[in-house]
Amino acid sequence: MATNYFDTTHIDGKKLTPEEIGDAIRHKKFGVDVREAVAQGLEYCMLQAQKVDTLETEVKNLDERVTKLEILPSEVTKIKQDIGDINIEITKLKTAVFGYGAIPVDDPVFEDNHDKRAQEVHLD
Repeated sequence: MATNYFDTTHIDGKKLTPEEIGDAIRHKKFGVDVREAVAQGLEYCMLQAQKVDTLETEVKNLDERVTKLEILPSEVTKIKQDIGDINIEITKLKTAVFGYGAIPVDDPVFEDNHDKRAQEVHLD
């Protein structure tokens, strides 16, 4: 199959699209234009390869982040358990201070007596 090298126009620094690059390589009459088309084609391929490398890095980073997020539910369960334990201790403390285990505070406060203290608190 014979290819016609009929295109005598020069590229003259014009940025070609991928389709134009293929046409230029197939149909340009002068070697200088064919070489320019080949060079632009390689530059385009390298640019696309760099984009793929960047995407590959981003996917790897995303995969690491997802893996960390998958671990989160067990950590959340532990935190919920800790919160439950803390709430139980707070309830005990409230009961001891304000509930049945509390001992009344001395009511009379005289102007010369600046400290008003509870007699004692039971933490049962």
